[in-house]
Amino acid sequence: MIQSRRETNKIKCREKILKASRRLFKAKGYENTMIEDVAEKAEVSKATLYNYFPNKESLLLGTMEDEAESFRRYIAEQLRDVEDPDEKLRRALTFLIWDSVPFISVSRRILFLNASETSHMYGKADEITDIFLDMAEDAGRQGLFREDVKASDVVEILMGVYLSSQFQWSDVEQMTEEECSRKVNHILDLALAGVYAGR
Repeated sequence: MIQSRRETNKIKCREKILKASRRLFKAKGYENTMIEDVAEKAEVSKATLYNYFPNKESLLLGTMEDEAESFRRYIAEQLRDVEDPDEKLRRALTFLIWDSVPFISVSRRILFLNASETSHMYGKADEITDIFLDMAEDAGRQGLFREDVKASDVVEILMGVYLSSQFQWSDVEQMTEEECSRKVNHILDLALAGVYAGR
């Protein structure tokens, strides 16, 4: 019982630190945010913060890990009973985009570092890509896509839309969730039109 309370407190403290860092990165920018600022905002000592995150970059990694966990949980809980594989893919992508909107500047930095071979975060977002790959493979087995279309091709389309939403949708921060969903569906209608079976 004591151990589980301790673990719960650790999780809560970690979440509090990450939440504070995201807010500060958004308000002040990543470069202008100091570790001391995060500790103060999270109401923890610097020593406590360093126990969880040894440097500023690790806060970004922690945010990305949290996002991947949130994405997994959404699919497992909210999409569990969705039988249509096309709807499942679309709703998963919409969730991923919409979930990043409140802290899109942080999301952009993470995505940039994930794509940079010299970064310690290079390739760390592969977990999200792998989740989409599993979903696309399942959709292929259900006959959603043409036989000559690989699941990895579908994932490239989905991730292309995701990256576009993060770096090219200038109005994404002003969108409602419904508008975001409409835009995702419109783009996927165009992008996936050539890969559906029997269409």
